[in-house]
Order: sequence, then structure tokens, then C-alpha cells
Amino acid sequence: MKMIDRRTLLQGSGALLLLRSSPARAAPLPGPTDTFTDSVGVNVHISSEPYAPNFERFFDLLDKSGIRHLRDELRPSNDLARWRRLADRLGVMFNIPVSPATNTVAEMMSYLDAFGVERVSSIEGQNEGDSPWFMSLPLAKSGWSNVVVDYQRDVHRALRARYTAEQLPLLSPSVINWKPADVALLRGAAQYSDVVAIHSYVQKAQEPETTDDYAAVSWYLKNMRDAFKPGAPVMVTEAGYCNVVKPGSAGVGEVASGIYMPRMLLNNFRLGILRTYLYEFFDGGIDPNEGEHHWGLVRNDLTPKPAYDAIRNLLAILKGARRAGDNQPLRLETRSLELRHIAFEDAQGKPLLAVWRAVRCWDVAKADDIEVPTRSVGINVEGPGTELIVNRPNDGAGWERIPITDGRARIPLDGKVAIISLAA
Repeated sequence: MKMIDRRTLLQGSGALLLLRSSPARAAPLPGPTDTFTDSVGVNVHISSEPYAPNFERFFDLLDKSGIRHLRDELRPSNDLARWRRLADRLGVMFNIPVSPATNTVAEMMSYLDAFGVERVSSIEGQNEGDSPWFMSLPLAKSGWSNVVVDYQRDVHRALRARYTAEQLPLLSPSVINWKPADVALLRGAAQYSDVVAIHSYVQKAQEPETTDDYAAVSWYLKNMRDAFKPGAPVMVTEAGYCNVVKPGSAGVGEVASGIYMPRMLLNNFRLGILRTYLYEFFDGGIDPNEGEHHWGLVRNDLTPKPAYDAIRNLLAILKGARRAGDNQPLRLETRSLELRHIAFEDAQGKPLLAVWRAVRCWDVAKADDIEVPTRSVGINVEGPGTELIVNRPNDGAGWERIPITDGRARIPLDGKVAIISLAA
């Protein structure tokens, strides 16, 4: 079977012939969420290898992961029964990219009726229309950007004839992450976009908190969001780390990417990104030299990588927790450019503090892990309490106890996220 890379897998061909059914209620517009678990999604290709022949294993791994937002394209081969099963049994919501190469607007609307709009969190415009694949299509010969803008307009009109932006938001078309100049060609689609979709891959295996151009979230917001629709809400619909490692390349080893991924999700949430869809759930192949085969949280042989385990543990710990103000019982003793933190409250109002160091854990030149020395970080504690409990999602589900002395505790931190709470 010919392997399809991540740039073209979100495209397709053919038409959809689907039965119409009465539309149900739609999902609410994603605003600035205070629930971290609602900000985490992942890209999947349910109708393709290795998902389709291993659907039961995928279902089980997705269930255990705690991820409940999926991004998958509208394609003729979509198995709606499987999509509905994920939605109805796991509570999964779908962001669905659409394309004029895959479906007409009328077919898209029929698809929504057949699938059930209550299972859809958003529709997304053309995925990376500036890719060589899309630009080579006959339909794009008149100018790829004109085709993308016109299609976005027509999709917007069809959706708004039946749903409000709050009921079913429409995400913008996206461009390839290293081609910011192409954003200008799509500005005509801004008025037909409720949320801006960006692909914020780091270019040189940097840490998630980097300030480098073509890598930092702030750079992407300036060059991809503000150049298109200034100040608009944003979803990162692709981001992740490739695990093919060679000296000087953009690949990152599995251990380091397992440390970086939870930090990336928390950092994006901290910066106001509505949702981050990791690329992707499964590795697409097994060729050790083919970068497109090794972006997954789970290997192609269906075994989880460290990033899967860390994200699963992180989502389990923060399930139901909401972002809180900094005026909480647990506070950092000192601030530094290296430290990042987010204050949460769980469903019972118990404080949780996510804290991490924005340090590099991967040596790009050597293509090797960096052993980050531990640093002691002070935590001020207000009110009664004799112990803190600390979990490091990369190290498992266990909690370490740290004594509180005179309203103060010290937490050892390396490059991994730590979740801190008060002992019962």
C-alpha cells in the first residue's frame, strides 16, 4: 500500500453520497476555556493505516489516554459507524477539515446530517492549500488561494444558513508552517472564519517555550494569526515532534518528546490557545529514515511512547480541574524566566499547581538527550497543611510527599512537569 504523508493525508478525492437525517443540537463555540482537558486534541486518520485494521486497539488506547477531541478529515471512506461509536461511547468530539478536493459544500452538509452535528465541535477550512499536492490539482490551476477563499466563503454561507458561530464554529484555512507569506493570499477568507487555525511546529527541535522565529507560539500568532485576522481566537490544529533522530535534524528522541509534549500542551493553554491538536495518535509507518512515519504518540506496532503515558497521566490528574487565579494557597516563592506555572482548582475546590522549567532537554547537534540537573524550587503555602503531594506525569501516577515547614516547601524540578497539591 502506498504510504500517504501528513501533508497529503488530510486531502482526499471522490464524492460523498450520504442519507440525510434531522440535525441535532450543535456543540458550543469554543471560547477561552478554563478547563485544561478540553484544550487537548489529537490528529487521527481513522479510515487509514494503521487505524482502520486496528480500530479496537485504537479505541482502547484513546479511551485510556483521556483525549476527547479528534481532528480527522471529511473523506468518502469515513466509517461513520466507527466515528459515532467514538463519540457516543467515549464522549469524543470531532473537528472536521473539509476540502473542495474531497467534497462539495452540499455533500459536506449531507455528511453533517448523516453523522450528527452534535458530535462535531468545529469545521475547518482547507488544510495547507499551499502544499505542492493541492496546488497540483486541476481545480487549483486558476490559483490555489482563490479556490481556498471561495470554498471557505461557500462553506461559511451554508453553515450560517443553519447554525450560528456559537453552534458550529468554522476554523480558517491553514498554510504550511514555514510559509508565512502565504497567509496574505488567504486574507479574503478572514471574514468567513470564526477561529484561526495554525500549525505551530518547531523547526529545529527546540523546546516548546522557545522564542525562536518559525518555532515560538508568539511568532506563529504574529505571522499566522495576526497577519490573517488580528486578535482572533486560535486553535493549533497541528503541532508535535518527529521521532526520527539524526544529528542536526529537527527530530527529537522519544524520551525528550515525552517531556516536551505535556509542556507544549500546558504552555499553549497558558497562552490562551483554545485547543491544541497533537500530530498525531499513531505513527504512520515503520521506515526508520522516513520522518513522516514517526510523529505519533503510539508506535506503528501499537505500543505507547513515553509521550502517550505522560499525557494520559497529566489528563487524569487534571480531569475536571479548572484554571484559577494566582491568588491561591500554593504559589511560587520566586519568579524567573525559566519557570512556568498554571494554577488550577479541582472539582472540590482543592488547589493544584502545574509548574515546569522551560529548559532544553534535547541536544540537536548530538541528537541525544540532555540530562537536566535538578533545581530546588520554593513553594509558599497559605493556611493549614503539613505536606504537599507532587506528581510528575512523566514518571507515572504515583505521588511524592514533601514536608511543609513554616508555610514553605521545596520541590525538586528537572525538565519535567510537576503537579503539586496539598496532602489530605
